[in-house]
Amino acid sequence: MKIKNWTDKITDESDLWLNAIKLEDGNDLLEASVFYLNDAADSLKRNLLVRAALSCLGAAECLVRMGHHTDARRLYLETAVIYEENADRILGESVRESLWSLQEAYENFLFASDYVRAEKIFNKYVFLARKLNPFFGEGEAMDLLKSKKESIENIQKRWNESGNTKNSSKLYEAMENLINLRHSSNQTAKEPFEQIRELIKQNKKDYSSHEKSSTS
Repeated sequence: MKIKNWTDKITDESDLWLNAIKLEDGNDLLEASVFYLNDAADSLKRNLLVRAALSCLGAAECLVRMGHHTDARRLYLETAVIYEENADRILGESVRESLWSLQEAYENFLFASDYVRAEKIFNKYVFLARKLNPFFGEGEAMDLLKSKKESIENIQKRWNESGNTKNSSKLYEAMENLINLRHSSNQTAKEPFEQIRELIKQNKKDYSSHEKSSTS
């Protein structure tokens, strides 16, 4: 059995992601969306969350270009949830990747017009940034996310609804398949951030106990 090298992979005609990119470059946005959504579903099954999010985002952006903003928001929402799940899952291994995933989740919740969940991500991001950099992390994080919100609001002002994806059964089925798959395998964990809070509390207690024993 031949092992694929990197040149084989980037020219693999069976690769859903590559085909989606080619179709998008050829301005066949409808077919590109379907390939992106199928790749996102396949990536979720293989537990490749970042790739799933990127593919879902690719489909959302194609829908925006076609004028299907209502359904694009649904996919932005799915993208945001996947990024949030990745942020929680990767936290124990890489705080920086977790922050990056939260930033992506925040942007996509805004594009989805889910401002309540965007605010929750904002608070998560600022909390984690503050722990990573107690001196400047919080201020820099708040400035960064606020600037992104302003940028996204300006983009959305130019959106005009002009279509309905239900006119394409193939696209509609691909969307519903991804959404149902994501919902059925929803493993978004809140524990990592609760663990951080507990660790901080415990460290404060340990430090306080140490100070008392040193002075006695």
